[in-house]
Formats: sequence, C-alpha cells, structure tokens
Amino acid sequence: MTAPDASALTALWSSAVAGDPARVERALGENSRLPGPRADLELAGRFADVVAASPERDGPAVLALLDGWLAHPPRLAADLPEPQREYVAACAALAAGALGGVSLLSGAAVDQRWRVREMAATGMQRILDRDWPGGLREVRRWLHGDDATALSDRALSARALSARAAVAAVAEPRLLTQAPHGAEACTVVGDAIDLLLSVAAGDRRDPDVRVLRQALGYAVSVVAAAAPDEGIPLLERLATSADADARWIARENLKKARLTRLGTALDVAREASALTT
Repeated sequence: MTAPDASALTALWSSAVAGDPARVERALGENSRLPGPRADLELAGRFADVVAASPERDGPAVLALLDGWLAHPPRLAADLPEPQREYVAACAALAAGALGGVSLLSGAAVDQRWRVREMAATGMQRILDRDWPGGLREVRRWLHGDDATALSDRALSARALSARAAVAAVAEPRLLTQAPHGAEACTVVGDAIDLLLSVAAGDRRDPDVRVLRQALGYAVSVVAAAAPDEGIPLLERLATSADADARWIARENLKKARLTRLGTALDVAREASALTT
C-alpha cells in the first residue's frame, strides 16, 4: 500500500477531527512498515505537519484525539495489531510537538513504549526549532522535575526516562549551530550525567536508568562538537572519574567520528580513557 501524501492525510485528518478517526488510524497503521525493522518516520513527519496546520477552532477536538491515541491502551476506532497501535501513538507524540502540546509531550516522554518516547523527544525538537528559549525551559523541567531531588529519591523509572528525553531533545546537531545553544545543551547533558551518577550503584541496573545511560553514550559527543569549550572539560571529567559508568560514557563518546575535528584538544580525555579501558 502506498503511504498517503500530505493532501490525502489532510483529508483523512479533517474527517478524524469531524468524528471519523478510523480511516486516518488505518492509513497510519497500515503504512507504518510495522512489524518490521524500521517504522516509517517520514509518514509520521508528514502527519505531524498536517496536524500542526489544523484550524485553531479545532483545537479541543485535536487535543482530545491525540490524548486518546496516547492512552494506555490507545483509544482507537480502527482495529489494528499492536505494533501499528504503538505507531499511531508515536505519531500522536510527534504531532503534539508540532502543535506545541507540552503537556501531552511530557507524558509521552516517560511512556513505556520506546517508539512513543522517541517521538516525544523529536516532538520537543520541533518546539526547540521554533522557540529555543521556551523549549529549553520545558526540557529543564523534564530534567529536573519539580525540585532538585536526586534520582534515587524519586520514582526512579519516570525520572530517568524524563531525563533521557531531555538529553535526546537537545542532542541534535542542527539545533546547536548557534553558539549559545551548544553551551546550553552541554549544561543539560551535564546535569543529566549528574542525575545518573547520583543513583546508587545497585539501582543503576534498572532498565530505564540504563536507557538514560545509553543516551548519554552518544549525546556528550554531539554537544561537545557544538560547544568544545564546555564539552571538552565534560569529557575530561567523565574520563578521569572513579565512577565506572562515567568512564563508560566517556569511552563511548570518544569513539564518535564527530569529535575527530577537535584533534589534540581531546588528548587528556583520550589518554585517561585508554588507561581505564
């Protein structure tokens, strides 16, 4: 089946907002490429663009539809297999970002469905694209929650997933071309590292804490490449740490080709990392 183009999606979405969501749900689910190794991210992006263009008068109906798709289980009119149901929920998360629906995104960021979490972070990138200062305030809320309490003192899984979403949202090279953005992203990633390292060693085996650790395994190199003055000291701190997870994060990031252009500036971090491999 050929995936619907923007025009077809617009017509299907208009019908959904008017009370007939089954057709757009089927169009998304049946063209998701799921089950399979890679979902159709391009279709999800086109759908998010269509939702973002919804008339303002349709706002309540639009938010109600997206909220239903993000529910557990999704409230769908169409009967779809589970992988396709998850894809529709993930599309809702990305569309929420296109709309600036921070409340919906915040819930999606801690969803147990990994595709929904991925799309929540990508949705936040859409907000950062339009309004970096405003988006960054929301990212910091994801990272810090309502207070500065350590991860181990809160609901561990939700806080770890929220921090992971914050990291994934800012660790995007195209968002960091303006100098202040790279430095500010380094601060977000550095704070996420501090949160991870505040977790007791035994609790770091929690699967959702591991998800945060995995994200940090690439994100430090992204922000360091964008803002070397802030990123290189962060890599050096990780590489010379006595904490095994900090050293792992350093080693993983130092493998990334994006850091090649920093040359000898990374010698301290590379030498320390080689000593602890």
